[in-house]
Amino acid sequence: MRVTNRADKPLGDVVPGVRRAIFFDASEGSAQLTFGAAEIDPGKEIPVHRHKVGDRYVEEGFFVLEGEGEVRVGDQASPIRAGSFCVMSPAEGFHSIRNTGSKTLKFVMCFAGTGVQMERKA
Repeated sequence: MRVTNRADKPLGDVVPGVRRAIFFDASEGSAQLTFGAAEIDPGKEIPVHRHKVGDRYVEEGFFVLEGEGEVRVGDQASPIRAGSFCVMSPAEGFHSIRNTGSKTLKFVMCFAGTGVQMERKA
């Protein structure tokens, strides 16, 4: 078993206004799960992407801690806010998360697998 705290690792920039950190993955001793946290500033968005482990696409799930926004998978969009759970499905679908509120959107996320790679839409 391993326990860590959000304060143990700083969030790093993904793109301007979007930060994240991975707290558990293969490099931290996890065999089947990747777990992390992210923040998106007001008006900013995570670029359209999907996730892959080896030769298979994997779902991403997340739970919103603070703020509000919109999640998009393919052509479908849904509002999210503090307390929202979401699973990006189908796994091969491109998706994005945008902050539509006035406060930082904060959430925790997990992936079904380790060594997850982000594949951005061209």
